[in-house]
Amino acid sequence: MEEKVPLKFEEGRKIKGFKIFSDSEKNFVEIINFFRKLVLLNENINLGIKLKNIQELISFTEKIFSSQSMAEVFLYFCLHGASTGLILQLENNLSEATTYRILKRLYNMGLIYPALKISNIRNSKGGPRPIVWAIHGASNEEIANAVRLHMKKLNPKYLIAEKLAQTILDEYLNKRQKNEITYKEILIHIKELRLPYRTPDIAEITAEYLLENGMKVWR
Repeated sequence: MEEKVPLKFEEGRKIKGFKIFSDSEKNFVEIINFFRKLVLLNENINLGIKLKNIQELISFTEKIFSSQSMAEVFLYFCLHGASTGLILQLENNLSEATTYRILKRLYNMGLIYPALKISNIRNSKGGPRPIVWAIHGASNEEIANAVRLHMKKLNPKYLIAEKLAQTILDEYLNKRQKNEITYKEILIHIKELRLPYRTPDIAEITAEYLLENGMKVWR
């Protein structure tokens, strides 16, 4: 049987009170993989329990970084592998300044790196191309997923559907203890909002989001 050797922390420099490891990339990857395994252990369990476990992990990680926002962003990278600043802002309800301050700190600590730049969409006003940041060990698929999600976040229909889906998840999982919904119920929710978009467009995006988050949608 292979003997399990505990991770050894090497003496390193300090950044704003946080002691980080030496410049050994192997050490960083081991630590990152450890945190990613803690987060991904929850993949196949009930969403409510998963959220509770992740919240406990956030509390633990917050003590390491001395910042709840930074802990949440770090664990987002552990869970998804890659992200853009826009995604982090919207997913974690952060300001643009706070988001980029956290990204800069994680980059300076050697925990993330710029994986690629996204091409500006057609008819955009130009400006700097968005950067996809990735945690060390992230797969090409995770980086590609970040690009797709970034483009979705630029779509106002997606943002409305995402917000509606989150409301449904909160209502059904927390109040009704129910993990399923009919497509007709989704349509009713959308019609009540009187949105300036076609109801089926929002309904399809909402249904897709719910399915991706473990909820059964009956057609």
